[in-house]
Amino acid sequence: MNGTTIGATVGCALLLAVITGYLWVRRFARNFLRTRGRRGDKRAETLGFPTTPINVPRPEGILRGALVHASAGAAPTVIFAHGWQSHASDMLAYARPLVAAGYHVAVFDTLGHGESDPAAFASVRHFVEDLLAVWRWANARAECAPGIALAGHSLGGTAAILAAAEGAHEGLVPRAIVTVGSPSDPIQGTQEWLAAKGYPASMMMKAVYRFWKPIIIWEPSRLKPLLRMGEVHAPLLVIHGRDDRQIGLHHAELLAKASPGSRLELIDNVNHWTVPTSPRYAEVVVGFLDGVFGTRR
Repeated sequence: MNGTTIGATVGCALLLAVITGYLWVRRFARNFLRTRGRRGDKRAETLGFPTTPINVPRPEGILRGALVHASAGAAPTVIFAHGWQSHASDMLAYARPLVAAGYHVAVFDTLGHGESDPAAFASVRHFVEDLLAVWRWANARAECAPGIALAGHSLGGTAAILAAAEGAHEGLVPRAIVTVGSPSDPIQGTQEWLAAKGYPASMMMKAVYRFWKPIIIWEPSRLKPLLRMGEVHAPLLVIHGRDDRQIGLHHAELLAKASPGSRLELIDNVNHWTVPTSPRYAEVVVGFLDGVFGTRR
């Protein structure tokens, strides 16, 4: 084998490695945003209160969920958004003490999740746009007239803050925002998750984002709550489990610090998934909302 042949062989091997790497990163990036369509086994009716179906059309499909009525007539309403690859069924544990305290609560599945129509991909932008659609639906209903608060677990909480920023440009202003175990920066949170899995996170994020951009569409700055707090005009309650291993405590601290007058509540002995099992959760959230809406007990 002469030098020319060796050079050509090495060149072909390098080209093959580059193509293989490109295809692997592309597949990883697209699979990361691909929806799983997971469904829960609980329905809003199991809370024991009357419900109204949510069927909100979006260009990509129908959003489905339920508005749980704490009582007949109008009452302050909380829209609770689920997190990444989760579903409305998971939010019933968060909703239960709120409904018991007299708040209507809307839970829904983002597209590609639970009972809502399928979707190929889901990103922060999709979560925000779906939440905005349900917010507009609730805002037009008489039973929600006393005011609407936005809440969410994990990425749903991030979406709540971003939806408040986006909604301000069309006159939608929430009475309050509640986040539970939510990332202050979803891109940074993803990078931290990759690092925890042993991936070369910083390098990978630069590589995968080029494949995410056509799906996410929005510029990165538009996806970062910390950069958009100036557009949010609502009191903020940030809740985080001290044992959360999915989203670090520093995310909660950054969110609270970025919003003057916000309240930070770190709950002992709960992780990313078990916050509503603590009696402290109901005490804190209901107390916060009562203060916002002027509810006396």
